[in-house]
Amino acid sequence: MTSSESPVAGLTTRPATGTTWRDSALCSQVDPDLWFPEKDGRASIAKRVCLACDVRRECLEYALDNDERHGIWGGLSETARRRLRPEPETPHTGGKRPAPCGTSAAYQRHLRNDEPVDDACREAVRKKSAARRRTAA
Repeated sequence: MTSSESPVAGLTTRPATGTTWRDSALCSQVDPDLWFPEKDGRASIAKRVCLACDVRRECLEYALDNDERHGIWGGLSETARRRLRPEPETPHTGGKRPAPCGTSAAYQRHLRNDEPVDDACREAVRKKSAARRRTAA
């Protein structure tokens, strides 16, 4: 494909004669390898085909509902789809575990997540505040 050639040239959205959104998807008319680019490969052509597709939303919903971890779905890569997924109940960011109760960090986490604050966390914050007052004096 030359740079001046449209990635959707010659592709047509077919009438929905089948029973699923896949029957109308433009991707069914393109080389399947396009949807699974190598890590260092470019997915821009696949994404441009998706932009012209009438069932892009259904495709993306399918990928999110079925936790598709590979390829381009609904015009988004796995990394982009991961950002759309809701955070787990106890989010672990950067491989770190949440701060254990009884620490000021856990106290802050409780406040951020609108959770009840336990006595151990309250005590940790009280001790930390008292230590700051002592060093400031």
